Amino acid sequence: MNILKKSIAPITDKAWEEITDRTKQIMGTYLTARKFVDIEGPTGLEQGGISTGRLIVPENQSDDGVNYGIREMLPFIEIRKPFELDLWELDNIERGAKDVDLTPLEEAVKEVAFFEEKVIYEGFEPIKIKGMKQAAENPSVEIPKSTNAFLKELGKQIMQLCQNGVEGPYSLVISAAEWLELVKLSEGYPIQKQLTEILGGQLIINQSNKLSFLVSERGGDYELVQGQDITLGYDTHDTQNVKLYLTASFTFRVLSPEAVVVFESKRSD
Repeated sequence: MNILKKSIAPITDKAWEEITDRTKQIMGTYLTARKFVDIEGPTGLEQGGISTGRLIVPENQSDDGVNYGIREMLPFIEIRKPFELDLWELDNIERGAKDVDLTPLEEAVKEVAFFEEKVIYEGFEPIKIKGMKQAAENPSVEIPKSTNAFLKELGKQIMQLCQNGVEGPYSLVISAAEWLELVKLSEGYPIQKQLTEILGGQLIINQSNKLSFLVSERGGDYELVQGQDITLGYDTHDTQNVKLYLTASFTFRVLSPEAVVVFESKRSD
C-alpha cells in the first residue's frame, strides 16, 4: 500500500478503471498548457522542488571568514481536492450500467485542471512562480475586433518572434470567449484553417482564463516539472459514500520569456 491507499478502498477494479478513464478524458480537455509545454517527471512525491541553478549570496559577509551562498530552489505546489461518490452507483458499473453518475468526480477534475492552468498562465505568488503572463517580455497585444485584423496582427507577431530568434511551429492558446467571437465574425474560408496555416502548429481553445497566448512549440521554452502527476487517492468511506481525492505536486517556469506573446481582450463580456 502507498500513500494513495487505493488498495483498501471499497471500489472494484472495474469501477476504478471507469473512474480513472473519466479523469483522463476530462484532463485531456481542460489541461491546455500540457499541449505545448515541456513536461519533466513525475519524479515522485519525495521531491519537493527543483534547483534554478543559481546561488544567492547574502551581503555583508566577512572578508576573513568562510563565505557562503544559498542554492536557489523553486518549490513544488502540492494540491488535494476531496470529493465523494455514491458506492451503490459505483457498484452499478459491475452490473453493466453505462450511464453512471460521476458528477462529483468530473467537477473535482475540472477544479484541479483549472488550478494548474491558472498557475501556468497567471503564476502563483505564494512561491513566486511567474506564469506566462508575468514572464512575457514582448509587449501585450489587444485582440482586434475583426477577423481579418486579428489574422494580420497574428502574422505580425509571428514575424516578430522569428526576428527575435524564436523559431516555430507556433501555437495559439485562445480563450473560449474570444474563439466564439472569431467564429461568429468569420466569413468564407474557415477561420480555423486560416489560423493553423499561419501558425504551423496548434489552435488550442482554453476554458479557464480570458487571456490568449502566442507560443512556440520548438521546445525548451516553458517547463512543467511534476513530482506527482494528477492522480486519485482514497480517504475514507461509510455505508453510502466513499470519499476520494485528487492530488498532484508540481512547479512551473518560463525559460524563454521572449517566446511568449500575450493577447488581451478589451471586449466586455
